[in-house]
Amino acid sequence: MIRSEKAVSEVIGMVMILFIMMIVIGAILLVGVPMIESGKERARMDVAANSFLSLQNDIEEVVRGPIWVTDPMDVTDVNRLGPSRETGFQLMGGTLSVLPKANTYMILDVTFTSSIQNYIIGAGEITFEANGEEIGYENGALIRKYEGGEPLMFSNPLISIYNTLDNQANPSDSNITISIHAINLSGNLSSVGGDGKARIETRPENYKQIIPPDIIPGVTQLNISIYSARDNINAWESFFNTKLETAGLDQNCLLKTGYCIDKTSTSNLVVRIYGNNNTRPDIFLSVYESTLNVMVR
Repeated sequence: MIRSEKAVSEVIGMVMILFIMMIVIGAILLVGVPMIESGKERARMDVAANSFLSLQNDIEEVVRGPIWVTDPMDVTDVNRLGPSRETGFQLMGGTLSVLPKANTYMILDVTFTSSIQNYIIGAGEITFEANGEEIGYENGALIRKYEGGEPLMFSNPLISIYNTLDNQANPSDSNITISIHAINLSGNLSSVGGDGKARIETRPENYKQIIPPDIIPGVTQLNISIYSARDNINAWESFFNTKLETAGLDQNCLLKTGYCIDKTSTSNLVVRIYGNNNTRPDIFLSVYESTLNVMVR
């Protein structure tokens, strides 16, 4: 009787090949497919982020456009404030919303030489949400929130803070210049979703020069309260820390010099700016507000 192991070895070889193929396919399903899907999600949100950058640019073109106003405190011809803009937006399965009444705004408490004034400026937000991630326009800034991660401000608002550095030898003799241009969103709540293309229409309604610039510093302390309906306070804290440190201010909450940041909750942040000198006004402050009618369709 002749015995041959050739057929047995072929069967074993085939089984091993099938086993290896199953391992490879399983690895692809377990690791490769989620990576591909994750890459698709990142690509979608990257496209949305670029669309928001275009939107922010269009909004700033509107508010910085030709302002046909003789007296900013008495706007009589709001139809000629500036050009309107229309921004295209690929939805890609997400939801785009304009929320004019959202609990997102700023409160300024300004200590002048002889008085303290309170101003509520800016309101509303524009958001894009898809699969647990979101990108939002709030208080003039663009903030991206990753799923399970911290919010990241990837484009700054119209807030400028810098040091005049009048006296390099004695920093306490220098002044701080702060300019804030708040964006107030008006109109009705509007939202679209799906896989098509949406358009965001931005039209100017009003412009106010709340605090005009002055030739001498007239503010001894400025408190900026940021309210974020999307709990993006950490992004705002990072923004103000960078701005104020770049302006040469140190955070000192105890001595009340430089500045102090206090996070009262996940939706509220208070920035207290004292300046370099607590014995005289050393803050140049100018504040503007543009009201825009924004609608998505």
